[in-house]
Amino acid sequence: MLVKLTEICQNNTLTSNRKFTIREVFVNPEHVVMIREESRMQQLNEDGALPPDLSKSHKFTKLTINRGQSGTEIIVVGAPQIIEKTLNQNKQLIRG
Repeated sequence: MLVKLTEICQNNTLTSNRKFTIREVFVNPEHVVMIREESRMQQLNEDGALPPDLSKSHKFTKLTINRGQSGTEIIVVGAPQIIEKTLNQNKQLIRG
């Protein structure tokens, strides 16, 4: 089961003066190995460096996703507690 989150990513296009953009990302919760608050992104948001449609009160979370020998880190919109609940909302105990 994949979970839809909103990712903050660097804008690599030369035609835009914005350094960051937002996009939807689908994450497999079973592959997330670490959830950590991303305070640097919150400071950038307060300074106006992130897309203007984000509220200044938004919190951000860095997810580390297992890729076998290495991991991938992405930054998503939402406090770590909210992201953790979102990732775990479809998990149920199997009764034996």
